Amino acid sequence: MNSQFLSIAGFKIKVQSLSNAEIVFEESYPPFFISKYSGKPDVIIKAFNTIPNELLTKNDLLFEAKNQQQNFFSIYQQGTSYKFIIYDQQNVKTVQQVAILNNGLNEWEVYSNESGNARINPLLYPLGPIVLYYLTVKSDAIMIHASGIYDNNTRGLVFSGFSGSGKSTMAGLWQESGSIIINDDRLIIRKENESYNIYNTPMLYADMPKTAPLQSMYIIHHAVDNNIKRLSGAIAVSGLMAHCIQHSYNINFIQHHLEFISQLCDQVPVYDVGFIPDIKIVDFIKCHAD
Repeated sequence: MNSQFLSIAGFKIKVQSLSNAEIVFEESYPPFFISKYSGKPDVIIKAFNTIPNELLTKNDLLFEAKNQQQNFFSIYQQGTSYKFIIYDQQNVKTVQQVAILNNGLNEWEVYSNESGNARINPLLYPLGPIVLYYLTVKSDAIMIHASGIYDNNTRGLVFSGFSGSGKSTMAGLWQESGSIIINDDRLIIRKENESYNIYNTPMLYADMPKTAPLQSMYIIHHAVDNNIKRLSGAIAVSGLMAHCIQHSYNINFIQHHLEFISQLCDQVPVYDVGFIPDIKIVDFIKCHAD
């Protein structure tokens, strides 16, 4: 048996192999390794290098993540646990992994389609982000499609929006003005000691763990001129909810997000921003945000 500890957004994750196979990770994970950890991890992942046939049954469907071109994963009820069937992202008809998550959301069994292989990757995309999502729903945290920057080493700004709204563009413009990019697509926001912090997560590229204190949030879209409007109440909450990563089959998960974001919006200002993709938007936001 071999094991590895990771720390992502402050969450401690233990990954251990229950076979003779060596655990490997995508290149984005090694920066999040920690050499040792003596406390109780937030989640334990037990990895196996074969998929038992009985786990491939598809009964009691709860949720599907797919589009017209691709199946990403499906979730099924299995007793008091949840079963995830993860598809190969290059071959949608091939099952890549089957994962079982217990009712306490703190222990995974991950079965990979690696029979005969001496190496297994238990957090192979998209399972890695799925594991992080289920860490957030049992904590004071959310995971959101957004870019985040650390401006002047004093404040963290989050820019959220639909695909194509300019999240990466906005992050790049702030970086050009001297800010640090925390992440340009997927962030975790945690409430810690009555304040909020933003964290990066492993992506498709290697990057060091980063964090920043959250000061303000922006729902962005392209426009013919730069404009900004402060949002509040249900409009602010629903605007952010639309960009959160969530599996909506469980009412408790939805309630968790609503309560977290409602409290977040009471403490952190939220703005609607239309912008022209030009460096001028940086100074515009600095001048017009409270």
